[in-house]
Amino acid sequence: MKISLLQLNSSDDIAKNLEQIVALVESHLAVQLASQTQKKSRLFILPENSLYFRVIEGEPLKALTLASPEIQRLQKLSDAHSVDLYFTTAIAEGGKVWNASVLVSPNEPAKIIYKKIHLFDIQLEGQKPIRESDFFTHGEEVTGFEIDGVRFGSSICYDLRFSELYQQLAKNKVDVILVPAAFLVKTGQAHWETLLRARAIESQAYVLASAQVGEHKTTQAGKSASRFTYGHTMAIDPWGQVVECKAEGVGCLDIEISLDLVRSVRRQIPMGDHRRLK
Repeated sequence: MKISLLQLNSSDDIAKNLEQIVALVESHLAVQLASQTQKKSRLFILPENSLYFRVIEGEPLKALTLASPEIQRLQKLSDAHSVDLYFTTAIAEGGKVWNASVLVSPNEPAKIIYKKIHLFDIQLEGQKPIRESDFFTHGEEVTGFEIDGVRFGSSICYDLRFSELYQQLAKNKVDVILVPAAFLVKTGQAHWETLLRARAIESQAYVLASAQVGEHKTTQAGKSASRFTYGHTMAIDPWGQVVECKAEGVGCLDIEISLDLVRSVRRQIPMGDHRRLK
């Protein structure tokens, strides 16, 4: 299966973010279809905050629902090109707001796959505090989905620091772990690649991490604010090697998933048979 990871520079303007996503997906598919050697992508993975990136900390969230026109537009994109789209944004459901990942599949209703379990409440030295829990509800379930026999496990950004989540995904025998993210520059430089590779090695699965990148400026009239994210969208194989990396700029990164490689790694080092702690 061929998968494309999108690296975005989203803002607090949902319409512009949607325009950026649609243009990237359509242009990337056009290049693939025009090529005699490239295989068409089956699934596109978007980063955290893909449809709405809150630039001014403390501002009210712009949460969507599955019935929102923006998500319906992505549904039309999926239907038109027979591709699956997996995106992460603020979603309102049941009177609560979640940092959630949504799967849009051709000719099927959009569905929430995962609600972020570990919310980002931090205070870095010299920077303003960030508190996701002031606006979002904690998710509680370890979840995933399957496409064409490939089993996917879900996580979001800050989840990456909590190995117990990935231990559960490993026990679920997922083939691919998704990590849509908007990592800050300081923590990205220190921890991003190390954590991604560790999660791939301990889970013996692909880890696909689509990221936000660059300076995100507010689009609100009369206001000036910006935030910076690290980028470095990465595809890590089950042996823990970085297969592809897009350090900077908006664009797409492709990875071909091999279930034979997943089985080979697990056969050589059968960690699943050796686990002693439950």
